Amino acid sequence: MTRMKMMKGIFRVAHASRVLVTASPPPRTFPDAKPAEDALYFRRRLPHFERAWAIYAVTIGTKLRRCLSPEARTIVLNALRHFHNTRYELFAACVMPDHVHLLMQPWPKENDANGNVVFWPLSDLLHSVKSFSAHQINKIEKKAGAVWEKERFDRYVRSDGDLKEKFHYILRNPWDAGVAGQNEHYPWSWTQEDELRKERLFRRDAETNARDARATQSTERNSR
Repeated sequence: MTRMKMMKGIFRVAHASRVLVTASPPPRTFPDAKPAEDALYFRRRLPHFERAWAIYAVTIGTKLRRCLSPEARTIVLNALRHFHNTRYELFAACVMPDHVHLLMQPWPKENDANGNVVFWPLSDLLHSVKSFSAHQINKIEKKAGAVWEKERFDRYVRSDGDLKEKFHYILRNPWDAGVAGQNEHYPWSWTQEDELRKERLFRRDAETNARDARATQSTERNSR
């Protein structure tokens, strides 16, 4: 199965209960790209593999299980969303009190001297998120020191079933871990459907405000 077909099997999540239903959002692919290397391997304490077009399931833990406040969790989620659809595609993210789960696919960054496509390294993308969010969190909490563990847990998705399993796990995590009640909304869980929903609501409100403004102007003219 091609990566494009696999991505067409990703899920949409119902807002209230996070019950999964099937949907087929369009994938973000660059079919003409020819990566310079098929896969890279490196390790610190944990092994890491990076390859072109890979979708990664990533877990980042806080330093010494530091608890993230609601405001801190919002900072982290916004940092993850910032480069969505520019440096990477973010499929799902969930910021828990002491760790973060995300599902993402790095995008091409540039071409090398031979014209081969060079992708954004996963390590660079995560470093950017961790560095920015740590600075902002320490600033609002008037603290200093590390917010995040240096290491991360990551593995790339290998199949359609693997993708669905990880997507489901990430979005169910607040309820499965007991952080949120079964019918309680958890605002630090995100999917692309949430982003589209906000855009639709924004456009609807803008149209409503414009319509109301025109109606008010018309009423004022008629009353003169």
